[in-house]
Amino acid sequence: FALYTAMELSTGLWAFLLLTEGRGLSTGVAGVCVAGYWASLTVGRVLVGWVSEHIGPRRVIAASIAGLAVGAGLVAIPAPAWVAVVGLAVVGLSAAPVFPMMTLTTSDRVGDDHAARAIGIQIGAASVGAALIPAAIGVVLARTTPDALGLLLLALALALAAVYALAQRSSSAAPG
Repeated sequence: FALYTAMELSTGLWAFLLLTEGRGLSTGVAGVCVAGYWASLTVGRVLVGWVSEHIGPRRVIAASIAGLAVGAGLVAIPAPAWVAVVGLAVVGLSAAPVFPMMTLTTSDRVGDDHAARAIGIQIGAASVGAALIPAAIGVVLARTTPDALGLLLLALALALAAVYALAQRSSSAAPG
């Protein structure tokens, strides 16, 4: 949860810097593009219920995490600004189902008896990730270049994929 919220918020907070200083877009165009990121996140959240009913929450989460890596990879490529803008939209759409679906499937991982406490811990972890990691990314960007954002987002997406895979293995191996 910390990694997910870090990914979602870092993208939204630092995309404008990347698009203006890193990729040379005007402030107006960059603002519209960042708004597009948040809009894609919103549209994805509206669609998540329908999609998860058809393919199941675990598949939605796995596909979403893969999409985060693809989108971050597009942002990381030193290419024209439109490639980063497409990457931001992919990150937004891909990020949309992760938090709600991971919360929804908590009892699958920890059991019904522990779900309420686990969700509390998850929300706390999400808050820590939202507070600390975007700030740390800002420090890194200030000391390097705005173009480093894509690589940092890709690192977050890959870390999230690894942690999710490990959690899935652990919950599959747990008795009951």
